[in-house]
Amino acid sequence: MTSDLDRLEERIHAAVGLLAQLREEKRRLEGENRELKDRLRGLEQVAGKRGEDLKPHLRALEEEHRTLLDERRVVARRVEEMLAKLDQLQKAVHA
Repeated sequence: MTSDLDRLEERIHAAVGLLAQLREEKRRLEGENRELKDRLRGLEQVAGKRGEDLKPHLRALEEEHRTLLDERRVVARRVEEMLAKLDQLQKAVHA
């Protein structure tokens, strides 16, 4: 009977030790979680500010893109006009 009580006592001590270890790990993980949440908030703020800082640059690039597309259309129209004139000249020469 004593050996049964001794084994039970050992198991209880082991369970208490495991419980203490798990509580410590839980506290450590909660602390890490708080740190990570704080870092995430900081990174979100930096990213938000960085995004705001980049908006004028993005608008300028969009405007430049529109301008280049307009210029491309003008060049394409002029090339088509010149090809049409060349075609007329070629027809006139062979007529």
